[in-house]
Parts: sequence; structure tokens; C-alpha cells
Amino acid sequence: MEIWVPYGDVESLLTLQAENLGELVDPTPESHAEELTQILRDRLKGFGRFIVCDSRPATLKLLRSLAPHLPADGPLRLNALAPKSVEEGVPELKGRFTKLSPPSVTVSAGEAEVRMSPELAEGGSLVLATGEPDPLFGYLDARAQACLSFMTGARHLAYDAREGEAPAMLEETRPYRTLVSLLDAVRESAYATAVTRGGEPLALVEGGPKDVRGHFAPQQLSAAKAIVVGAGGRGYDDTFSGVLRLAMGMLGAVRKGGDILLVGECGDGIGSEALQMQAQGRLGEGNLRKAFYADGLEETSYLSRLRENYTVTLLSSLPDLYSSGRFRFKSSKSANEALQKIFSSAGRGAKLHVFTRASEALLV
Repeated sequence: MEIWVPYGDVESLLTLQAENLGELVDPTPESHAEELTQILRDRLKGFGRFIVCDSRPATLKLLRSLAPHLPADGPLRLNALAPKSVEEGVPELKGRFTKLSPPSVTVSAGEAEVRMSPELAEGGSLVLATGEPDPLFGYLDARAQACLSFMTGARHLAYDAREGEAPAMLEETRPYRTLVSLLDAVRESAYATAVTRGGEPLALVEGGPKDVRGHFAPQQLSAAKAIVVGAGGRGYDDTFSGVLRLAMGMLGAVRKGGDILLVGECGDGIGSEALQMQAQGRLGEGNLRKAFYADGLEETSYLSRLRENYTVTLLSSLPDLYSSGRFRFKSSKSANEALQKIFSSAGRGAKLHVFTRASEALLV
């Protein structure tokens, strides 16, 4: 049996015997780009600024469809966290996006104070992002993405609000509520989150994680000896951080002590500051005891949980120095080699659950 798992801009082929496949969770593409573009066009009529938080495939597809309706001499101002990435994906809008100056968040005596940038303080913005499950925030929707993208210090504030290290997927967590409370300082703005199916834009949601759940097909699986987790390809597996966060939602499908194959290109490297420090040997217990914080610090606990409870093989472009060295995973550069390592550990008769897109999977 041939199973294609998104890997960066391409796909990686997994070849499994039928008797070794447990459940295959492979969402069928379902695109509603045209009707969603019309919704965006109607929503933008009431705003003077359009803010794009990411350059994921669904976001870019919506922007390509929207581009002919954004006249160059119109009054609508276009902002993005990474204008170059957006414009590379939508050449029709080249030169149209500008980087938004981030406001700052300061914390004193447990209270957060937001100092807005002039652009955001003006209000009247529509914010677009493609959502994804996240173990700390439950779901990274347009509201949460706006805070993390444009408010310096927001992630630290959310990290301090966490109630434990256990991942919560598609739940309205305390860190999520802490983040969106910062938006009280942003007036007259709206937030549109693109939900995907098979990598295609399926729906636009204006609410939070509870409103998103209905667009996911919940999976109830018995725990297998091994699982394969694909993050979802470009936009989701750009960094090891992204792959790691999405993998946490799939742990209920594998037995403790079992094997996990993570499939993610990691073409942009490790990702968060905290994981980079760990990979370079600059993050130890001494740091953590001193109430130290670096962006993405929660990801170090995810990494520890994987290492302590499972045997993990990583199929990526990361150097072995990191994947099998600092992170202490088994590393692999081909799908066949990775599967051989899985079966040598779990047994030739082991059944594997395969998730081609963890960004679209929900376990119950």
C-alpha cells in the first residue's frame, strides 16, 4: 500500500503492507476558495486595513483568489508579519504589503499593559490567518496569531498562564484566553480564521476553538504500537518546532513506550529560540530554576515527554547533529529507512496508525 505524506512542498512515499496499517487518517481535499473569497471581499468593505498573519497554503490560495479584487490605487492598506513570504506566494500582490510595527506588552505585578503601534491603534482592521491545533493554546486562530505575530512579549505572558504541561487540542485554554484578552486594546477589528481540509481552504470562522471543532472529523482510535505523524507539509513542517507541536495531539493513538515516526521537512531549521538553545547546549536545569524564559520554552517539555515515553524516528532535513544528537531521536533521510527502524523496534507484525496531516486531525 502506497501512502503519500506531505513533506515541505512535495510528498514522501510510505510503502506499507496492508496487514501493517491500522487506521489511515488522510483528509480528502475540499476547497471552498471561491465562496470564501466572496466572504472576504464583503467583510473587507467595512475596514481600512487588511492584516495577514502567515503564509500557509490556504492563506495564500485565498489571497491569490482575492488579488484581482484589491485594486492598487484603493484605500485598503495591506500589512503582513512577513511581507516577502506572502508576496512570493502571491506575486500579483508584490510590493503591496508592508510589515506592521509590533506593539509591546509589558507585565507588572501580574497585569499586562499593551502599548499599541499607531497602525493598530487606528483600528478598522480585518485579520486573516490559517488556524492549526496547538498544545499550549488549544487552537491558533486569527486572534491568537495576531497577538503572537504583532505583540512583543505576548507568548511569554501566555506561557506564564499555563495550568500544566499536558497538551490540550481544540480547547479554549487559559493561555489562549490570556492572549485574546490583549485584543481589548485593538478597536473595531475582526478576525477570520481559515480552516483547512486536505490542505485546501474549507471554511472561515470568526470565533475561537469551540467554533472550529465542528469542522474537524474526530477520530476515536485504539492505541497502536506505532504511529506515523505528518505535520501537513509546507506551512506546517517548516521548522522542527511546528512538527513537534502538532505531534503532541496524536499521542493518544500510540501506546506508551511505542514508536513514533515524525515526518516533516524542517527546511527552515529548528524554530523557536528555546529549542535552538537546547540544540546548542545552552539550556539546562539551572536556567529553568531561575524562572528563565525564551520564546517557545513550552516546547522543551514536549520534547522531553516524547523522549521519555516513546521511541521517536525523525524523517527530516535537519542535520544528525541535532535530530539524533541533541534531540536524541533516531534520524532518517528516507521513508523506507525510517519504516525499517520502526519495524525493527515495534516488530514486523506491528500495526501503524498513519496521520498524513496532524494539522487537520482531532483525537477523542
